[in-house]
Amino acid sequence: MALVFLAALVMLTSAATVWLALTRPGRESDPDAAFWYAFTGLCVLAPMVLAPAMTSKASSVLLLVLAAVCALVTHHACQRRRIRTLAHVASVQSLETLAAIGRTHEILRRRWIQYELDPAANIDFPAMRDVRVPETSALIRAVQTAAQLEQTLQAAVAVPLDDGVNEYRCAVARLAQALEAAERAAGCPAATNNQAV
Repeated sequence: MALVFLAALVMLTSAATVWLALTRPGRESDPDAAFWYAFTGLCVLAPMVLAPAMTSKASSVLLLVLAAVCALVTHHACQRRRIRTLAHVASVQSLETLAAIGRTHEILRRRWIQYELDPAANIDFPAMRDVRVPETSALIRAVQTAAQLEQTLQAAVAVPLDDGVNEYRCAVARLAQALEAAERAAGCPAATNNQAV
């Protein structure tokens, strides 16, 4: 019965030592914290593992194996938790970035649609609808590219990868530049009032 209690205590101490050594230094601003947690844990574990060796070497070896297994399992669990946390943070940042790019895209789309749907803008700036104008042709291509990337990212089941978000960001930036160039070429006053993205 004493061996079972000692085994439980060894397992608990081993797991707590590894957990403290891996998780606490990140919360504390002490670079030596991991060493001191590991050192303290080993100082507590050593007598618990070595004392039974005076009566039975097998029980001491069993306690040592239990301590090692608990340390490895705890280390693996802490690493998996850390990876999940980092993945969650990255996905939240990716979604926030995607939302910000989407808002910019929507502003640019509304600016462009004004020239398509507003009869006064059609009359005042016919070059904004004329695809024979190189700047307007480039604008239409940029609008289509940004829209396709937006649809692809919205249709994604998982959180979009950084490559997709960066590609969408570049497409929206090209759309902003193309819109500015087309407005300048058409002589629109909005070209001087709006900032490029």
